[in-house]
Amino acid sequence: MGRSWWVFLLVLLALGAARAGAAERPYVIKVSPTLVYLDVGAQQGAAVGEIYAVFRPDEGRGTLVGLVTVIRLEERFCIAEIGYRTEGEQFELLQRAMPLEEWEIESARAPAPPAAAEDREEEQETETGEAPEGRWDLQLNTGLEWSAKENESERTLGVALGLELSERLGLDLGLKLAGELPYERSQYIGELSAKFFPFGESVRPYVGGGISVRQLSLEGQTAIKWGGQVLGGVAVPLGEGWRVTLEGGYQRVAVWSGLMDLSGTVAQLGVGVRF
Repeated sequence: MGRSWWVFLLVLLALGAARAGAAERPYVIKVSPTLVYLDVGAQQGAAVGEIYAVFRPDEGRGTLVGLVTVIRLEERFCIAEIGYRTEGEQFELLQRAMPLEEWEIESARAPAPPAAAEDREEEQETETGEAPEGRWDLQLNTGLEWSAKENESERTLGVALGLELSERLGLDLGLKLAGELPYERSQYIGELSAKFFPFGESVRPYVGGGISVRQLSLEGQTAIKWGGQVLGGVAVPLGEGWRVTLEGGYQRVAVWSGLMDLSGTVAQLGVGVRF
């Protein structure tokens, strides 16, 4: 009789351990724009190519955030590529994950698996008229700066590197030359500007502002002056990641001892590519 109780107790302990192991789901331990890190690795039976459903725990089975595919495997963690994201959801730290097969079993309605990379590119190109884009933008610009005080204008030529911080916000760092280009140069300009895109997925109007530092030159003399500007514009896709930008605004530049006042309107046309 005593032996039977020990066997029964061992069975209960084994069942409890199995249930606890099943309830313990991997966590999201790191997120990047295209990758998700999970604290499940080769020791826990994960495999390259395996698809995991990432979900936000709540009442019931949880809310699906998206699907990820394991592309690199370590002993205690894995790196997975984001293949599908539920609209309105974001991948975040400490969300949970489970193999897609288990999610489908537990779900009343199984989500569609992520499309192949080629299919996703074709779908996005069809919807927006351009190829999938990265977070960086390289753009060549040409334009005019018109000084209200001096009542004259100068041509500008420059290059800008942009970074998309989110779907609505971006930063641009640019370098310009200004003057009677390409021969006489009266300004070297460095600019940092922020842009806000309130709406639009293809043609994208925006507003923004920024600061600038300028080396001014006049008749052999030079000076460094700070400035600021407000701007607005529109970015129009050309396809394959290329786009054209038309921008205008007003700039305020510190006056150079009465020699030069460059405050006034600015306008520029740019052509860039995202990567």
